[in-house]
Amino acid sequence: MDESFQLRGKRLLNGRRPAPLDHEMLSAALTAQQSASAAACAQARAANGHAPRAEADPLTEILLAGSDWREAAAAQHGCFNRAEAGRRLNLR
Repeated sequence: MDESFQLRGKRLLNGRRPAPLDHEMLSAALTAQQSASAAACAQARAANGHAPRAEADPLTEILLAGSDWREAAAAQHGCFNRAEAGRRLNLR
């Protein structure tokens, strides 16, 4: 059996190093994600009487069978791929 294909793949991968972790970027991303959580919205509501409303994700609304699932299904155009659902179709 010819193992040259596998050996060539191993040789190509041996020289790679993982990308260095950017601590500031990671901290900013985690802070942004945490500030959009339900707990953070509840804290904001308790602090100033109202919470910022997050934009609803149609796919999440469909999968969780939320109250607006029909509108979310229409927004997805029958497709579970977000990129494809966001594209306009050329129906000519």
